[in-house]
Amino acid sequence: MSYHVVLELEPEETKAVKEALRKARIPFRKVGHGSGTAWAWLEIYLGTPENYDRLRSEALNIAQAVTGRHGEYHGEILILGQ
Repeated sequence: MSYHVVLELEPEETKAVKEALRKARIPFRKVGHGSGTAWAWLEIYLGTPENYDRLRSEALNIAQAVTGRHGEYHGEILILGQ
């Protein structure tokens, strides 16, 4: 896949992940893509430190299902607690 195609899909991917997380009632502060050398990484910032491990696991499963990402580093999906 070329860089151009990936960049065109970023807004759609972000929107789909946000909708799925809302539907699952997983609190998040931000969903987006990295910058610089991490430009293709999907970044999810959870909105609460409580139950972080459970929410992180659920958010990762949802993001992988919605985006079809898999492989190394969970398909280049970064999930942080804020």
